[in-house]
Amino acid sequence: MMRRSPNLTADRIDLIIDIIRGWEGRLTWPALIQAVAKRMRATYTRQALYNQERIRVAYETYRASSTASGIDGRPVSAALKASMERVQRLELENAELRRREDLLLEQFVRWAYNAASRGLSEDFLNQPLPPTNRHGNRVAGPMK
Repeated sequence: MMRRSPNLTADRIDLIIDIIRGWEGRLTWPALIQAVAKRMRATYTRQALYNQERIRVAYETYRASSTASGIDGRPVSAALKASMERVQRLELENAELRRREDLLLEQFVRWAYNAASRGLSEDFLNQPLPPTNRHGNRVAGPMK
């Protein structure tokens, strides 16, 4: 009987994103699933990976990027190649963060519309949070 793979925690998602950022060549879901299985010793379905927004954004950003890994196909020194790979990873990470920022802005606009449609004012929405009740359900009053 095959055991089920562990749940996708934040640490596991970070590892998968690192795999995507370090990818060389054409990235496909089956290839990513194989790389994840090899590195993490856990097999996840395409749907499980796709349902994680951070993984989906990293995958789509990598697929959309058209950054070349070499300079006109000429051989380059190891130091230059390492620098170019680092720049490529940072550019990819930057594009992922911009995409995530866009998604958060879309979510904020949706929330603002829903709040306005229910008559909630900006003053009401900006009220501070109530103080945390660190004493559980005790009634405030003189201590015995």
